[in-house]
Amino acid sequence: MQRHLYRRARPYTLFVALALAAPTVAMLPAIALEKSAATTVQHPAAFVPIPIEHPDVPVRAQPKPKVVRKPHRKAPVKRGRSTAALRVGFTWPVAKAAITSPFGWRPFVITPGETGPHPAREFHHGMDIACALNQPVTASKGGRVILSGVNPDYGNVIVIQHAGGWSTLYGHLNKRLVNAGKRVSPGALIGLCGATGRANGVHLHFEIRHLGSFYNPINFLP
Repeated sequence: MQRHLYRRARPYTLFVALALAAPTVAMLPAIALEKSAATTVQHPAAFVPIPIEHPDVPVRAQPKPKVVRKPHRKAPVKRGRSTAALRVGFTWPVAKAAITSPFGWRPFVITPGETGPHPAREFHHGMDIACALNQPVTASKGGRVILSGVNPDYGNVIVIQHAGGWSTLYGHLNKRLVNAGKRVSPGALIGLCGATGRANGVHLHFEIRHLGSFYNPINFLP
């Protein structure tokens, strides 16, 4: 009898179980939201690399090292020391006499034997001092003889190097009495007046130079 009641109760029990498992009206909105959430495809976000630097400090390209090329420097020219004291001390190379041709521009001097065209004027780099033939010529200042020879323009010529880059030239000599390399003292006899080279008469051509520049000798003589 009990086994028969149990068999009759099984369909009822199954119905109750199914009824409890079935969703109610109150549960429908939640189920709908759950399904919609389940059907929504979750796309992964695009990959964003982490910046190495802070956004406020952008990465700056490293500047290329500049190749500094030092300009080629020429070896300094060793110049003689020149002071006011070195510019004085010059004396007359011959007895003080008339200046027959001063320093500066002058009409071109035509000497015997010169032919052909010539400029209207020429620059006289020294001054001509009147003197007699074979009159003694002395060193205007002490120094070393750096030239003693013959030149087409100056004839027999002597050049003496002085301190501070200064030098004196003695031209148109009739005779040279010192050789190159000899040291001379102020007033030492170095030659005799003459008219050799481009000269129209006996006189002494006298120059004062400093590092390649010419100066008016009259400004240095007492």
